[in-house]
Amino acid sequence: MNTKFIIALVLLIFISVSSDAIGDNQGGGNVMILNLVGTGNGELLKVPDIDGDGIEDDATCFEVNLVNGKNGHLIGKAVDCLSMISSVGDGLSLVGTTYFYLPQGTLITRGNTSVQPVTNEIVTPDGQAITHITGASSNENAILEGTGRFEGKTGTVRLSGMVDMSNIEIGQLTFDCLFVIALEQSKVGAE
Repeated sequence: MNTKFIIALVLLIFISVSSDAIGDNQGGGNVMILNLVGTGNGELLKVPDIDGDGIEDDATCFEVNLVNGKNGHLIGKAVDCLSMISSVGDGLSLVGTTYFYLPQGTLITRGNTSVQPVTNEIVTPDGQAITHITGASSNENAILEGTGRFEGKTGTVRLSGMVDMSNIEIGQLTFDCLFVIALEQSKVGAE
């Protein structure tokens, strides 16, 4: 009886450790889930060159809270900057440049983003009515630059978000957007 108990306990520990190791390695690297939450007032700022002319481009930027998507803790601020906005059917196409101000450093990402009106009533768990769904993803590097822990990093970024654009006429957007960032170690100096 004791032998069976010990074997079962050892197997349980082995399975637990194995599943933790496998889970930590999913996504091919260091994966962060960051949630931009809150209402921001648009401010015209410059973002790193988008169109390849070597000159910074104009963007309308919104500062909101940055929350750890894994545990819901406030960890910093984010500034989401929207450029090159154009109408496509009922929706919008734009370039999103997002600044993540984290305790370990700053991370700047960019993606081609789609914005579409909701087709069903959507309300966040906090009771915020949502007017539009937004998304972006690519299998190419979406990291423009980073400081601190993020210096020299590359990686992919996926955005799945919800926004309330009902106050856009006064320059205000409300965000509840999840960013999944899979960082890879930079190849700088390795040739």
